[in-house]
Amino acid sequence: MLRTPRFSRKVTTQAVLLALALPMAGVVQAATTVQGEVKNANGQPLSGVQVEILGTARSVFTDQDGRFVLRQVEDGNVTLRFQYLGLPSVEQSVEVAGANTEVLDVVLAPRVENIERIRVTGQREAQNRALNAYRASDAVASFVEADDMGQFVDQNVAESLQRIPGASISRDQGEGRFVSVRGVDAGLSTVTINGMRIGTPESGSRAVPLDVIPTGSVEGISVVKAPTPNMPGDAIGGAVDVRSASPFDRDGRSIRYRAEASYNELSGETSPKLQFNFSDVLNDNFGVSFGVNYLDRKLESDNIEAEYDMVDFEDGEVFSIIEAQQRKYFVNRERLGTNLNLEYRPDSNTKFFANTVYSVFKDAETRQRSIYVFEDGDLTEFDGEFATVSEMPEDAFRRRIRFRTKEQDTLAFTAGGEHIFETWDLSYRAGISTTKERVLDENEGRYEYDQGDLDATYRIGSGIPTFEILRNGVADTTHLDNANYVLDRAVLEPKIIDDNEYSVGFDATFPYAFNNQALTLQAGVDLRWKDKDVDVNEIELRSVPDARLDALTITSPSYGLGNLGQGISSSQYIDFFNANRGDFNLRPQDEQEAIELQIAEDFVADEDVFAGYLMATWDLEHTRVIAGARVERTKYSATGNQLDFLEDGSLQVTDRSVSSDYTNVLPGLHVAYDLSPDMVLRGAWTNTIARPSFSDISPRASVDREDNEVDLGNPDLKPYEAMNFDLVFDWYYNQGSVLSVGAFYKDIDNYVVELTSIDVPEFAGFDVTRPTNSTKASIAGMEFNLQHSFTSEALQGFLVGANLTVLDTDLELFERPGESFALPDAAELSGNLYVGYERERFGTRVSLSHRDKMLTEVGDDSRYDIYVTDHTQLDWTASYKVNENIELVFEVTNITDEPLELYQGSPNLTLQFEEYGRTFAVGFKGRF
Repeated sequence: MLRTPRFSRKVTTQAVLLALALPMAGVVQAATTVQGEVKNANGQPLSGVQVEILGTARSVFTDQDGRFVLRQVEDGNVTLRFQYLGLPSVEQSVEVAGANTEVLDVVLAPRVENIERIRVTGQREAQNRALNAYRASDAVASFVEADDMGQFVDQNVAESLQRIPGASISRDQGEGRFVSVRGVDAGLSTVTINGMRIGTPESGSRAVPLDVIPTGSVEGISVVKAPTPNMPGDAIGGAVDVRSASPFDRDGRSIRYRAEASYNELSGETSPKLQFNFSDVLNDNFGVSFGVNYLDRKLESDNIEAEYDMVDFEDGEVFSIIEAQQRKYFVNRERLGTNLNLEYRPDSNTKFFANTVYSVFKDAETRQRSIYVFEDGDLTEFDGEFATVSEMPEDAFRRRIRFRTKEQDTLAFTAGGEHIFETWDLSYRAGISTTKERVLDENEGRYEYDQGDLDATYRIGSGIPTFEILRNGVADTTHLDNANYVLDRAVLEPKIIDDNEYSVGFDATFPYAFNNQALTLQAGVDLRWKDKDVDVNEIELRSVPDARLDALTITSPSYGLGNLGQGISSSQYIDFFNANRGDFNLRPQDEQEAIELQIAEDFVADEDVFAGYLMATWDLEHTRVIAGARVERTKYSATGNQLDFLEDGSLQVTDRSVSSDYTNVLPGLHVAYDLSPDMVLRGAWTNTIARPSFSDISPRASVDREDNEVDLGNPDLKPYEAMNFDLVFDWYYNQGSVLSVGAFYKDIDNYVVELTSIDVPEFAGFDVTRPTNSTKASIAGMEFNLQHSFTSEALQGFLVGANLTVLDTDLELFERPGESFALPDAAELSGNLYVGYERERFGTRVSLSHRDKMLTEVGDDSRYDIYVTDHTQLDWTASYKVNENIELVFEVTNITDEPLELYQGSPNLTLQFEEYGRTFAVGFKGRF
């Protein structure tokens, strides 16, 4: 539900008064100012250009708009050097005198003799932009930039981020979805669009699914790993910012387009992708940038899942498979993204902006699955691998068909301004983001076999389990025939989630504070109000009409992991359900459970964050020191449900409201030392936090009567707190090239883990699981990054890049004393390698992405720990320039047909195996 944000007058007033008092520190004597803008040969502003006053230690970097400002320049003839990695440096002189402002605009371009040999476009352009943004950043960060036509190789933001050092992704249906930074769970990182924080459509997690943002709406992406005090402090993993295009990013009117068709070999379907971008600058001061992109992908995946546990055998128990599921997915994913950016620049010192990004992600999914519950039969033979099971009852064989449409909408709007005054700078902004998820039609029909008991044999211990169904010792296929299944129930799972955030903030910067040319002070305020409303339901309708599954039979789907049997039509099932809706009802004995399933997980939460910071920057001859502190005060309140057992065994549901508030002081120190003109050593000490997930901290409860389990939230949770250390060495050894080696360490307190207890008085006889701040965690790691542009005549046009991240994470759990674990979803080794080539009309790139195995869930003991196996994916893209306005493109994704695989306890016990197939794409792009 949408609410009016609640402003704290006291906090806001104090923050404003503090910030307004700081300009006194910025009073300096009027002096000559030299300012201007740096562009490339195409008229595009260049960010990250180092502007140095020769003969002094003073220099600045151009901002995102290519602008620079040098204050208090001494009178006389001054020579400025403009350096941009990947392009030749330029020196220009300017005569300064008196308290004036001198304007100096500069163009950086390849040398004349190289223009015909090297086109600084495409991959090289994107690589240079990212490299210069990295060099200019005060924070420890990584960058991904679009090429000169605003294009990315990848389909969504998550897949682009997997190519930076320290980032790995989790996938859904073969597409990147969540991003983990430096081994930290995705929910402990933040995501903003044009600086505006966005929420998540996930019901309880703070993790933002980045597959909802198509790259067609994106101009650049940054990941801050060690923030400076002027940045939000609630990102233990990283802070991801997605930036859309400014109308001033290109010279004059620009029209860019892309059209592509992709073919997935598993589904056999061809999917369209369209992208259109327009920008123009009117009267040299008002700009409009608009983009729209559309992607419609039809996918299939083949999946098999298993579960392992203790099983009765002879006079004891053995560890073996208890259930297997064969699944077939048919997925249709549509992404529609739009962005509209308006900018007004009445003069070179003033900018007003209004940026809007809107994305609609629609995921229509059909799932057909067959379930075999081996534990319901009698295990009569087992040698550790091969087994025989007899007398598996009818309900141990199940077939199900599910259809659901999930729609996730994301809107981010930010408006503000930037002003460069004579002695200080001011920026301010206000924004709103709305994120919502609607799943209104999820419906699964569950059918059970009714043709008598069957037997089975199976084999485990060699990866994917195999099995055969028997009757009287002879292979039987009746379980594959839909005519032998009767309708048991219908399960509806509607879901409505709203996540809204409002924010205002401003920053004031005072160069040469207290008349000290080496000192810059910055202060600011950041206020945010978040509302989250979660309504998750599960309704089991077990009073159903008499119906057999064969009425829904269609052609057997292709399935490469076994025999799935006859196909089942989801559309025919939905039509049958709707036509007979009055015959699907709750049974009287299920009404109590229905109450639990419909409201147990629902909650409404409000979270307000009031933050302010003070930061000082000292620029010495070879050293930059940044020191400061950020203070963040958090107020949280939520209303959910409390479940209580009454004396008669029935369950009483009552409202429960909770609230909490806490303050975190987050000091930070960054030091950058120039070992030489092309070598930099950076160090950082930072303190960050992460707030617990909404499902963990909200009052909620769910009861599983069958297994005697209760799952609770914990409103008393404290935020994660981390102290972080970073050390990075950068060597810019060649034009457009860098070699970086970095080490980092994170010490995390109040780490949230789930703790199960059996002695909770309110739930006697139940295992009660709830999150708790019961442990510490640590992350030590190293990052290596190489980016090389060849300049020799024989190899000009080649680009090579590689990065490697090595992690050593440690987590201790009270439930497993004496053992040490890796953090969930933290791979010990991950890396990327690419080789590109661009010369004249042709360009190509081969990319390899690798991630080692990683722990994803800790079980009761090592046999129940769940791991994701290593993943190596190879992609290829190529382009051919027909003329100045059109370019042909070719792509192959997942060349190695890499599957998703999880295992339980041992690599020999596959828990889940899912394959997606390769995807081939062909199309064209261009600009006018």
